[in-house]
Order: sequence, then C-alpha cells, then structure tokens
Amino acid sequence: MKRSMARRKPTVLIDTNILISGLVFLKGNEHKILKLAEDKAIALILPEFVLDEARVVLARRFPGHEALLGAFVSRTEHEVLPSEEMVQSVPFAESRVRDAKDAPVLASVLVAKPDFTVTGDVALREDMRSCREATRVTSICSSRQFLKKALKKQR
Repeated sequence: MKRSMARRKPTVLIDTNILISGLVFLKGNEHKILKLAEDKAIALILPEFVLDEARVVLARRFPGHEALLGAFVSRTEHEVLPSEEMVQSVPFAESRVRDAKDAPVLASVLVAKPDFTVTGDVALREDMRSCREATRVTSICSSRQFLKKALKKQR
C-alpha cells in the first residue's frame, strides 16, 4: 500500500464492529466517524478482510442493510488494504494479542500505519497499546476517544 507522505487529513483504520455499528445504528459514535469519512474530514483505511466480514455480518444479522456498505464505500475517501499485504505480519501479531481473531487487525495496523486505529474491542485496544510496534505508528482509540481527538484538532 503506497501513500503520499504529505497527508492533508488523518488516516483512520476501523475494524468490522465500528463499520457495522456505524452503518446500522445512526445515533452512535461509530456513525459519527463514518460521517466524518463521508464529509472527507478523514481518510479511511479499510482492510480487505474487514469489508468481507462486514458483508457477511450485514447479510446474516441485518438483512436488507447489505447495500449500505457499498453505498458508503463509494462516498468516502478510503484505501483498501489487500489481505496479501498484511498476511506476513499476522504471525507476529498473533504473538501480541490474546485472541487470535484480532491478529489481522493488529497486522493491518503494522502494515498500513494509520494515524488512528479505532476499535470497540477493549481487549484488542489493551493488546495493541502493549505492542510498542503499534503505539509507534498509530493512536489507538475507542470511537468516543477518537471523536474527542478529531474534534479537538478541528478547532
């Protein structure tokens, strides 16, 4: 994944739960984050596996909402992080997280180096904050923490 060194807006990597919650629940912090992306205030980094997982979960748990994902992605500035680009980092990430299913998120962070990483998973945030390689490249936040930081920077 190639990105210009001169960034005008922050890059934000979100996990599947943030993406789904933001699409389905219109009053939450997660939706506010997606709205920032739609308004071009932030650029999203969307790992390919997050998009794939979101499609499956939306179809299974929120029938009729599947089209929201494609419509949202088409309206945002974003980069898709191909799974092949982060797969080599997964073994290292597995050694840094308690839950192996969280390793692809950490691996994506290590490869993409977003300005912010937003996840609702408390254990994953703790694991990433304990990983020096992650804290060197990104600010790890809950959706509420991210919004506070984003709004502070806009002032």
